[in-house]
Amino acid sequence: MRIVIVRHGETMSNIINGRGIDLYTGALNNELTDLTKKGENQAKELSENDIIKSIEKVYSSDLNRAVQTARLAKPGFEININKDLRERCLGEFEGKEKKDLIKLKQYEKYFNNKEFNNFRTDFMQKAPNGENYTQVSMRCKRFLDSLEFNEKITIGIFSHLHAIRCLFLNILKIEPKEEVFNLKIENCEPYVFDGDSLEEMKLVSHDLSNLIRK
Repeated sequence: MRIVIVRHGETMSNIINGRGIDLYTGALNNELTDLTKKGENQAKELSENDIIKSIEKVYSSDLNRAVQTARLAKPGFEININKDLRERCLGEFEGKEKKDLIKLKQYEKYFNNKEFNNFRTDFMQKAPNGENYTQVSMRCKRFLDSLEFNEKITIGIFSHLHAIRCLFLNILKIEPKEEVFNLKIENCEPYVFDGDSLEEMKLVSHDLSNLIRK
């Protein structure tokens, strides 16, 4: 089996956070997380990519930005929606900015206490009513376990930064696992894995060491 993993195209929230504004999006699903015109063009350009053209079956997160990307990259293809591929949930913080949350007494520990302030990237800590990396990794593993690896087929997975990091973790068994927090995943960049079983899957499109920011 060949697995091609793609992060959705650029969104307005990507732009906002790129300007240094801490907007917590997580699994937010509204106009702030829909594709920008650039994001749409990134996805359309994928449709001309030979790797993307080779995809025979398409899976996507249920969040709009991933579905939009999948439809533009593989026009006319059935999109198999799977909620296990959605972005890590940030619970009560979604759609809010850090500068506003930090003023609220009930959330003080999430910004001033080291036992709670790594909620964005941690295997134990999480935002209130949100998910940690362990939970995201478990549902990504559940998705991978549902695949028939003995099929000679190329599948495409359209997902999100943190979910893709957890897919990488499950496929490549990255150690120490905390290295996934430094894994750089670009918008609309295809990451290709080959193998006859989950245990045999190898990343063939990139050098993993070049993807992990030091």
